[in-house]
Amino acid sequence: MKAVLLGMNNPVSSNPKFALYPYPPGCTGARILKLLQRRLPDVGRREYLEAFDRTNLLSKLVWNKREAQDAAITFLKDVAPGLRGRTVVVFGAEVRKLLGLEEKLIEPIEMEGVVYRQLPHPSGRNYWYNVPECADLAAILLEELYEGASK
Repeated sequence: MKAVLLGMNNPVSSNPKFALYPYPPGCTGARILKLLQRRLPDVGRREYLEAFDRTNLLSKLVWNKREAQDAAITFLKDVAPGLRGRTVVVFGAEVRKLLGLEEKLIEPIEMEGVVYRQLPHPSGRNYWYNVPECADLAAILLEELYEGASK
């Protein structure tokens, strides 16, 4: 079953189909793909797009915390029940806090039948990924979820 990648918003497009899209280079989706390629170097954009469902809390170009709070409530009330039995990878502390999740990087947290896994936001400003062991942990998680999508 496909995992869901959950981000903040897309500053390039408000179209939901481009949530965590792996283009242009350097964007969040491209960074996630690059992490996955640490373990699976032959995985390209097409395979990444097929293996994961991708969404953002906000389908807006600009992050607005008040709107994001409302979106998180809607996600938990209306979207999450349809995700029972699936894994949602939450990218970033802002999204984690809005969903009311305890901070536990990578470790699974089950809530209402959904398994949440957390990773820091893969922006160029987050230095967590500069530590090779940390980037490898993220890559292993993404590989596990990628492989699970094909089952």
